[in-house]
Amino acid sequence: MSKNIESITTEINQTKLYHIMIPRRCIHYNDSLHLFHNIRKFYQFAPLYKRSHLEENEVASTPSKNKHSQFKNKSKYDSSSSKKKSVITTENVEKVSKFIEFQKQMGSTAQEEPKRSKSSSNDEQKSPDVVLQRLDNLMDAKSPKPSRRNRKHGIKRPEHESNLTKYHTTSEKILENEIKQSIPPNKNDIPKLAHNLDRVLFSPGVHFLQDPRTRIYNFSPFLKKVISYKDFNFDAIEGFTPASKHADLLMNAQKFKKQFYSSTSAMTPILSKFYALLNDYKPLNVNRFGNIPFNGLSYYLPASLVIQPQGEYYDNETKSQKPVYSISSDKSCDSEIILSAMGHCLEVLLTNPEDEFVKYRKDSTGENPQVAPSTYNYASYGDFLMRSQLDCYDERLPGNGTFDLKTRATTNIRYSSKDASKVNNDYQIWKLTGDYESFEKEFKDLIRTGAMLKYLFQARIGQMDGIFIAYHNINSIFGFQYLPLEELDKLYYKGAEEPTIIHTNVDEIDESQLIDNLPTMIGETQFKFSMEIWQTLLKDHILKDLNAEFDNKPTPFRLIVEASKSFKRQVELTVYAVPITTEEIETLQGFSDRFPSDFKSEMPQEQRLKNLARHAEELEQFNEKLINNKNVLSYKVTVQSSTIDDRYYVYSSLPSSKFNDWRIKYNVTKLVKPNNEQLLKSLQMGVNSLSHGLDEKDVKVSTFARSLNKSHSMYEKIGSIRKKSWEAKEKTPVVYHPKYKF
Repeated sequence: MSKNIESITTEINQTKLYHIMIPRRCIHYNDSLHLFHNIRKFYQFAPLYKRSHLEENEVASTPSKNKHSQFKNKSKYDSSSSKKKSVITTENVEKVSKFIEFQKQMGSTAQEEPKRSKSSSNDEQKSPDVVLQRLDNLMDAKSPKPSRRNRKHGIKRPEHESNLTKYHTTSEKILENEIKQSIPPNKNDIPKLAHNLDRVLFSPGVHFLQDPRTRIYNFSPFLKKVISYKDFNFDAIEGFTPASKHADLLMNAQKFKKQFYSSTSAMTPILSKFYALLNDYKPLNVNRFGNIPFNGLSYYLPASLVIQPQGEYYDNETKSQKPVYSISSDKSCDSEIILSAMGHCLEVLLTNPEDEFVKYRKDSTGENPQVAPSTYNYASYGDFLMRSQLDCYDERLPGNGTFDLKTRATTNIRYSSKDASKVNNDYQIWKLTGDYESFEKEFKDLIRTGAMLKYLFQARIGQMDGIFIAYHNINSIFGFQYLPLEELDKLYYKGAEEPTIIHTNVDEIDESQLIDNLPTMIGETQFKFSMEIWQTLLKDHILKDLNAEFDNKPTPFRLIVEASKSFKRQVELTVYAVPITTEEIETLQGFSDRFPSDFKSEMPQEQRLKNLARHAEELEQFNEKLINNKNVLSYKVTVQSSTIDDRYYVYSSLPSSKFNDWRIKYNVTKLVKPNNEQLLKSLQMGVNSLSHGLDEKDVKVSTFARSLNKSHSMYEKIGSIRKKSWEAKEKTPVVYHPKYKF
């Protein structure tokens, strides 16, 4: 093993990876494992810092042509940094040898190194990638000695000796790979905004329904009082069709020869996990979103999907039939809350004038409205066909002219969404900023809970221009806001510091150097990364392993993905694939129907609580039985490095200027011994969310939750007082109209 270290050190010197900064604490570590990890970490980014004398002379004599040189970039990894640099020698690396020799004595085996062709050139054998790969292989031989915490709790370190890791790189020239519109929608069938709300589309910022000071209406007073869900005729609108039951979606997947098809609602949870992976995002990284942490329940809940074979298509390349799989949401933890019922009511309200909307009332004496069929956009990338339901259209918007309608309830409703009494609350939004009763509060909560990230992915999958948000408290609407996709990208793909453009000559400035649309460029590229990693995970790993186990018979499975929750290590994804039968899928997806908790029927709150409790209890038993009786497949997905225009970067660092190419390297490791106990714990989080906090006397309700509910109740009372004080000004509604025409 020591010979391996010497040979690696020799290769490092030959590849000129010796000008590397080593932190002082690394040299003083007594634990060889920590030293080894630090060496590996800095070798990973060594191509950033390597400078031979020849290269330095070339750089000194050649003017820079790199686009990135226009910007100030005082990176802590800059080779011009004044920090002390150390030379990595055989003497330093040999400090690790005792640990490796101990591993050898214990019978551990390093991970199998990918075979290389004998005809490989010496340059290839000495390349940085090969050196990093060999270091990866050595690092996989981990110490059998558990940590102090694990020894204390009697936890054994999982055995990784025989885990199989495969190395992947995203496609070249990824900017040229388009997200194609497979089937454009019929725009005549897409609803349009009513009540002159289209003004909001072309005026950034929040628009008050009423001026909070004068109480003059900026839009129709008809929007002020929202219809009760009890009075709305839900039979007059079309329900949601899951991907697994959408015949047209399957037919189109076969037509376009796509192996996977899904809907936006099913895809967004797993795309959120890929966002955390690609950006190494943890809830403590509050600077990412302007000091707003993304730490809501959706961040911690695993993404759970049901993937089923539905048919076949003929592949011209392989001259054989290939199975087609549907990807649907796991609905086992779904329970109808009042917000889901009100969302449909409000969408109809915003897209129908007053004389048309009254037809949707149960007590309407006129002709019932004709049920309008849903309109979809079909987009494709790689082997995926993606379906998006289109809510609204305006021909003046760029692109397809489509956008999504979102109705956002106030925080007091969302934190008590299963409480039917909240329909009569008087919580108000009447100011722009503030900790309560403000649009700022609701906007921050959109980011914190992960809802805004979900909106971003839905708009991108649907090739929409943006999202239209209506803020309400169930019985009143307070205001509206339109967020184009570019603004959403700035929230999630903008660096913490904007680079300063330095020019010696004003004439040098041109359009290509502007970075206004850089966040959208980054966001679209990361979306493609996510789709490629997902496709590789499914085709090259999960389906191959399932085919080997089930004799090449297409098998349905439950896909569960969770992001690591450690704040000390980089984010990695843990993926579970649980084989499942058709009967088990019907049981899994039918829990919400077996234990109804909807608000449309006149169900007493006591019965609703009982149903949710039984739902949680039986689902927990179902999960335990399913996991313990199946051969669960498990994988780890880890990102290694990033290459932007042939320069190496920390993979989670966002580009500071426009780029021509961006690639990332990542690993997929199959775990020989899946942690079924951890899988059950992850699934239990969703089970607990069904009934947790419904009963105010529940001892499990945290002190913080009780305090928050108390604050909301207080502001609901304050809202009632405000409402009475405004009545005098609202006896005769006054609507704003411009005095002068233009």
